[in-house]
Amino acid sequence: MSELIAVSGMTATVDQSTVNPPAFPVVAIVIADPPSGAKCSATGLVYRDGDTIQVSAITVPGAGATIPDPGPYQPAMNATSTKVKGEGVSVLREGDLSDTVSATPKIPPAPGTDYPVTFKCKISAAGQAKAKAN
Repeated sequence: MSELIAVSGMTATVDQSTVNPPAFPVVAIVIADPPSGAKCSATGLVYRDGDTIQVSAITVPGAGATIPDPGPYQPAMNATSTKVKGEGVSVLREGDLSDTVSATPKIPPAPGTDYPVTFKCKISAAGQAKAKAN
């Protein structure tokens, strides 16, 4: 299935379907590190398999875990593209997932009770609307 290629300006968010335990949504700040690939026409630099994101300030408000795990964690993103490559490495596309993040926000009062949680992040917006890859 052809999906949009992720370029500079792409957005990644917590993929709530991967949260464990699944009872409550995870809230986090997710920032994409600079892409490693070459320019994709006029749309920007291409994100490729293994490029990373920064995940920090992780909380689970629904579970009362409001003391954030500050992170930052730097999971790699995993390409599902099999045909399109940038400089010999598969390109990342909208919907691709990161490695698993294991975080421990805390339930108040301080010092807090650990609330361990795992999740992945996904590319939710490619940063451009033209170039696609299989």
